[in-house]
Amino acid sequence: MKNKVISADSHVDLHFIPEDLFISNTTAEWRDRVPSVVETKKGRRWQADGIDRGPAGTWRGINPSLEQQRRLDMFEEIGLFDTSEGGYRPTTPRLRIQDQDRDGVDGEVIYGLLDLPKEGDDPGLKTEIFRIYNSWIADFCESNPERFAGLACLANHDPELSAAELHQAAGLGLKGAEINPGTMSKPLYHSEWDVLWSAAQDTSLPVSFHTIEWWPRRVGPAEADSYKSIYAGITSTMFQLTGVEYLSSIIVGGACERYPEFKFVLGECGISWIPYVLDRMDQENDGQPWLTLKPSDYFRRQGYSTFEKEGIAGDLIPLIGEENVMWGSDYPHVDGSWPNSQKEIERNFRNLKS
Repeated sequence: MKNKVISADSHVDLHFIPEDLFISNTTAEWRDRVPSVVETKKGRRWQADGIDRGPAGTWRGINPSLEQQRRLDMFEEIGLFDTSEGGYRPTTPRLRIQDQDRDGVDGEVIYGLLDLPKEGDDPGLKTEIFRIYNSWIADFCESNPERFAGLACLANHDPELSAAELHQAAGLGLKGAEINPGTMSKPLYHSEWDVLWSAAQDTSLPVSFHTIEWWPRRVGPAEADSYKSIYAGITSTMFQLTGVEYLSSIIVGGACERYPEFKFVLGECGISWIPYVLDRMDQENDGQPWLTLKPSDYFRRQGYSTFEKEGIAGDLIPLIGEENVMWGSDYPHVDGSWPNSQKEIERNFRNLKS
């Protein structure tokens, strides 16, 4: 019997969202402010509330690292951005399943549009964007629930609202939710978020904290072009290490103690750093009066992390816990493994002892 290969970290991005989605599903109040595609001197671009939000239908213009540039060229050669069959491949169920099959993948957990709203955006606009998206991704996954498991996007400016959105996600049949800790109204470890962890426990829906860029120090504007490629390489190297903050915040902050049935996922945060951080948390926090377990025990009971391309994963998984680790292809991102995931799976797990 063939083992199923499930990507626990795949994506739908604004670049590939149906271009009329927000305009067609909003109210008159928001119609001029929700995301839409406009023609510009830089080509077709998404805009929301008059602010540029990135290219439509391609990854061109994202300032990739050298390796990502090579993969971007390959994506274009094999037709990922082709729309001749009537839609963007990542957001057309039939075409997305073709891409799964090409990659040897039997299903995906799909992350959404957390990078679309920016810090400083109108909270009402954020809420409207996520309302429309969550309904759409639920319908998208319903087209083939054996192959698609969608995550709701949660607003991060109001804990009560986030909890309500999580309950709505459960009603829509979504399999979990994601929230951006980087711009939360209060830090991830703050007790005001208890209402969300309580909702996650009540609904049995895990909450994911997907990694976001961790920006190193920049040179001045006059030298920015000269160091652009170096800066991109450093940023891509550091990218997954935001998980250190998420993991320590959610555990040391006591959320797992107060809500023992709450589950959390570190999306695309990698795993190789986890043994060190678990040991460090235990050294620095074992015996804290608000924690009845060692910090590492909370992770093994309630936490998970996804990874893509880590050649030493097989060596380290026994130190982390086989039940706490999930692989993901990161489709359709340029830093993922699609369409060569089988090679990456073999490389990642080659040293894992049965």
